[in-house]
Amino acid sequence: MMIRQNEGVEHDKIKAEPGASTATSPETMTARHIRSAAHDSVPEAKPSMKTAEATRQAHDPRSPGKGEYTTTRKQAQYSNTSHLMVDEDTLARAVLTFLIDSADAFLFATIKGAGSAPDALRLITGRIDDRKNQNRLDEAFATGTARWGRRAGPQAMNAFHNALARWRDRLHLLPTCQAKVLTDWFTNGGTQWIIGPTSPYWPHQVDDLSVRKDWASPLCLWGYGDPRALTSCAKPLAVVGSRGVNDYGRYVARTVGKKAAEQGHLIISGGAIGGDAAAHWGALEAMGELGSEESGRTVAVFAGGLNHIGPERNHELFQHITSNGGALISELCPDTIPEPRRFLLRNRIIAALADTVVVAQARSRSGALNTANWAAELGRPVYAAPGNINIPSNTGCNWLIQEQRATILYSVNMTSEICHKRHAPLIAHGLGNSLQSSGQQTTKNSTVKSHEKQAISPDTVLEKSQDTTTPPHVTVAGTPSILESVEKARHDESTSEAVNSKDCNQAELDILETIQYCRRRKIPVTHDSLLQTLNREAPSADGDSEPTGSQWSVAKLEGMLGQMELDGFITTSRGIIEPTKDRR
Repeated sequence: MMIRQNEGVEHDKIKAEPGASTATSPETMTARHIRSAAHDSVPEAKPSMKTAEATRQAHDPRSPGKGEYTTTRKQAQYSNTSHLMVDEDTLARAVLTFLIDSADAFLFATIKGAGSAPDALRLITGRIDDRKNQNRLDEAFATGTARWGRRAGPQAMNAFHNALARWRDRLHLLPTCQAKVLTDWFTNGGTQWIIGPTSPYWPHQVDDLSVRKDWASPLCLWGYGDPRALTSCAKPLAVVGSRGVNDYGRYVARTVGKKAAEQGHLIISGGAIGGDAAAHWGALEAMGELGSEESGRTVAVFAGGLNHIGPERNHELFQHITSNGGALISELCPDTIPEPRRFLLRNRIIAALADTVVVAQARSRSGALNTANWAAELGRPVYAAPGNINIPSNTGCNWLIQEQRATILYSVNMTSEICHKRHAPLIAHGLGNSLQSSGQQTTKNSTVKSHEKQAISPDTVLEKSQDTTTPPHVTVAGTPSILESVEKARHDESTSEAVNSKDCNQAELDILETIQYCRRRKIPVTHDSLLQTLNREAPSADGDSEPTGSQWSVAKLEGMLGQMELDGFITTSRGIIEPTKDRR
């Protein structure tokens, strides 16, 4: 099932498969058994292994090019010396996040059914023509869907198979399967950290997205700053507001953020200009007055990879957040473009992270109102600041109150009523290998500068660092490792998808390679297209193309195709030529 989310007062509208029902209200949740924003986008064509790096920059928004990141001065400023171990589960979740491109309930159900992210990844990267593996995948998806209280019918299973094909297509966009290089790539040269549910700093309240509702929770989280901020408060407060807030909305957001932080509470928002920025600045103001021992932290959630943190005018804000014990986080891989649909999905994380949501000011169609709707459906208390009915900026909050989806925020001083008991930030110390000491300390009326970055240095997928004085290594347990299964899948698809090359002569190999070349570029492999491609370019096995020195005639091609079909190398159905996948 596909989902398109709408901003503003309207509830999220589900675009169902043919024959499925449509729901627009939170009461009709049975229609939401599969929510997958990734299906809104057109799947990308799969480049060859050799040309993946060359084409990634042009076709993949997350690509750094050649598997390496260049750390900018800004990224170094957002970094600190906090390093987390990237274990097997977290690395698998990072790879799976790369494959799905965005929040995907199909994959989340598969993980639930498979039992773990590494197991799900091994199934996904199994041989396409392995019927037993495919049956295990189908069973995992069906089991995971059943654990959501839903049934994977024929339409859902067909949609799952389509999604699976897209995930496998993206395998070739990974720059490598070597643990050190891949982890360095995922962490942007060590300037970002990744955490998953196995981390002590994982905010388990986001799990409500898949427990209370049938939405996909984040598989993992990327971050700058101190990950301990995410668990520094048992019941964080989200304060959001439209980008176009006026002085009134800005005052409400900043004051509520400051007063809640003064009580030790974590402030969550989206890092945007307007209401979000005001809330973050309010928390930082409290930090400056009380110091890090008493004041709550603040966390900003972004809609794209952390290489695309914005807007530019908030750069100073982001630097202050990370240098004062806060964090900038995203559920998406580095370099993922923050497309509009991703902002709406980002809002679900803000709502899930928070125990209570305050809307300082919102228009009738705004991201702040979308966050309030997510919170209401998750059962989070929502408070809205009422405003002058003649000002459009107040329409959203007034509507929330009128529809009884929010309680009136009658005063900016009522944070003690809407938040839990005052407390000191829950910041763990003495974290050993899991988190190297950042050496950061914020004193009263001071702002701490970011420390020089230190890159995560994973050497192998099978080793675990025993030296606590050096950055931790990637630890991937199990045999074969998850990266071995990914590498095998990439190799199998490029070399074993058609036939054993030892059985073919050079002319037959040219034809088979041209067939694969056309398929990768989504060109229907007909006799005409095959002849035209052969005479225009001679693709190699790895997908590169060079001018051919000899011309193919119709008679020559038809003769070769007939012999290859007799030999079992290809099949022809309704004019489309396919390689025989199960030939050994």
